[in-house]
Amino acid sequence: MRRHKTFKVMGIFDLLRVYAGKWSVKSSRAFTDEEIKAVEGAVVVASEYGNSVCFHMASGGMTFIPLSSASTKGVGESVDLHNAKLLTLEKQGENDIIRVEC
Repeated sequence: MRRHKTFKVMGIFDLLRVYAGKWSVKSSRAFTDEEIKAVEGAVVVASEYGNSVCFHMASGGMTFIPLSSASTKGVGESVDLHNAKLLTLEKQGENDIIRVEC
């Protein structure tokens, strides 16, 4: 008796990346004392894909973290790092991302 191999027919969708699901909160934490001390000031700024928090570093320079969509701060408003949180968001098939919630 001859056996036939079963082959999976590859359609176009088997080759493409699936974009499904929503971003969900993986973890949430307060800024550490060390992180707060490293920042001279933080302010909300407009960025390419929405608002971000611009951190003016005590050592010089600036760094940016996107603002959470749930945040109520507007462009130009200061961010109190004692009250803000860092969110790590996850989504199947994607790398984790960080957002600031304030």
